[in-house]
Amino acid sequence: MPKIETTRLYLRPYTLDDVDETAVILSNPEVMKYSPRGPIPKDQVKDVTQQILEFFMHHWKQHGFGVWVVVDKATNKLIGHCGLNFLPNTPEVEVLYRLDQAYRNQGIATEATKASLRYGFAEVKLDKIVAITAPEHTASRRVMEKAGLKYEKEAYFYNLNVVYYALTRAAWQPDDSSYTLLFP
Repeated sequence: MPKIETTRLYLRPYTLDDVDETAVILSNPEVMKYSPRGPIPKDQVKDVTQQILEFFMHHWKQHGFGVWVVVDKATNKLIGHCGLNFLPNTPEVEVLYRLDQAYRNQGIATEATKASLRYGFAEVKLDKIVAITAPEHTASRRVMEKAGLKYEKEAYFYNLNVVYYALTRAAWQPDDSSYTLLFP
């Protein structure tokens, strides 16, 4: 599975060794506030995190793309995840991201999202990538817009009303910022 290096980040595949660090992030109710699954009860966070990571790893094996761990290059710390995932029960691929609270509002989610879009369009040759979020999640909507996705409609996914943004490969504008695709 490939890895990506950007100006400030490493994006690499998950392993089960990442469960504990990821569980700390996913145990924060503020981080999970807009998650379809909602905040995870403290006594279930490790098991739920392991299930999530196993799902992400299986998605990579099954489809040849997926969600990466986002690592801060300066500290080598796991700070969240970002990548591509099929929307349930659809042929559509979404870009998703979730960062530790301390790493928000720094352009990191946008940097990781742009790298994921580039991988999806340039390497996987996807024709369209979408993103969804709760209508009131303005920070997530800003990430989508800064990454080039355009609002299209209100929709219903994960048993939630969401806003739906999309970007086609034809409309995608490759970012000239630092991006290096690395293979293991």
